[in-house]
Amino acid sequence: MKFYTPAHPNFSLRHALLLIPILICLTASSVFGHTLYIQSSRYLASEGKSIPFFFCYGHFTPVADGIRGKKLNKVQVIAPNGQAQTVEIMDGKGLHSHMVEYNAPGIWGLTTETTPGYYTYYKDKNGKERHAIKSIDQIKNRLGQVIRSYYSKQYAKTYVRCDTPTEPFPANLGLPLELVPTQNLFDLKPGSTLALDVYLDGKPYTGKGTWDATYMGFSTQAEDNFYPHTQVEGSRVSIPLPNPGRWFIRYFIKVDAPEQDKDKYLQMKLTASLTLQIDNKRKTPEPQSH
Repeated sequence: MKFYTPAHPNFSLRHALLLIPILICLTASSVFGHTLYIQSSRYLASEGKSIPFFFCYGHFTPVADGIRGKKLNKVQVIAPNGQAQTVEIMDGKGLHSHMVEYNAPGIWGLTTETTPGYYTYYKDKNGKERHAIKSIDQIKNRLGQVIRSYYSKQYAKTYVRCDTPTEPFPANLGLPLELVPTQNLFDLKPGSTLALDVYLDGKPYTGKGTWDATYMGFSTQAEDNFYPHTQVEGSRVSIPLPNPGRWFIRYFIKVDAPEQDKDKYLQMKLTASLTLQIDNKRKTPEPQSH
């Protein structure tokens, strides 16, 4: 799409007015489609070391937009002994970085879930297509036809290894929708295939879902992923990981709304994401001093 500045000889007020609804449409649809990933600045820690984690929210990897504090419903740090600490969510919009002191050896889990939200794509009474971050009943006075309507929830997690773990890998961290590794993620090498079991409400999910994945540096373009959307059915997702680096994996399902909620939305969309790192061998000699 080509944009003109006011200094351009072909620019006019008419051009500007024509662009306004387009920009509003793009903004509404892209904001709703934002995906949440949780990341650690490092994935290997030494005991006693404090390392920050933060959030990626949007369509670009590894970091896109900031996220509003109100959109984060719960953030937890899960120690190797299974004890979960709930992190206080700050106000405002940003990456919401928090420091974690890794005070015990083992594999730690970092999890978050979003505050649920509505999205309705519809035609108004004049037949014009519109987007709203609202439920169907909240726009009924201007509603002509519903095209798509979602009630959305997202769940994200990652892991950090501190020194030498002695406990089994904590694959299932108890999220309502979760990608559960069948192996220790820190044993993965370039060329490994990652097997993930999908769990919904604590049980294997055997229905239909869609996954995609990419790694940092593959593309600078939005939603231009190494693995594009792939529809699958069943509780197991297998993903070859040919390259080292930080990987981002996303999986979502859509469930029809119960009859009593169809005045609010047509489908519930649940999304789970997993971030992990596959290390490469050092490429240059270690410096003699810092």
